[in-house]
Amino acid sequence: MSQQPFDQGIPLLTEVLLGPDVAETAPESAPVPVPMPAVEAAPALPASVAQPDWDAIEQRLTQRILHQVQGKIDHLLEERIAHVLQTALQNALIGMRGALREDLQQSLEQIVAHAVSHELGHLHPPAQP
Repeated sequence: MSQQPFDQGIPLLTEVLLGPDVAETAPESAPVPVPMPAVEAAPALPASVAQPDWDAIEQRLTQRILHQVQGKIDHLLEERIAHVLQTALQNALIGMRGALREDLQQSLEQIVAHAVSHELGHLHPPAQP
């Protein structure tokens, strides 16, 4: 394997390259920095393009967050309403069960009393004068 000759124009990893400002004060034994080609600056953008429309960004962000939160709120409201209705219906049924039980008890007592009275009337007919 043959080694290629060392190119003096390529800096080594151990060399410190000095910028143009430091090159004037550098000792003469220091390597001469390779001048970099000038980079053209990008043309300045108009003020309307350079500055984002913060009001529009704020409005879009607000709408997106409201939409996300509204979906969660709707779901939570549905769950809460279902729970409240279930509790209210259970309490109403418990109250109605008690009231219905009392009404049924009274109705049964009246029906049984009437049936007993009717049967006793058949067994003991009233005395005729």
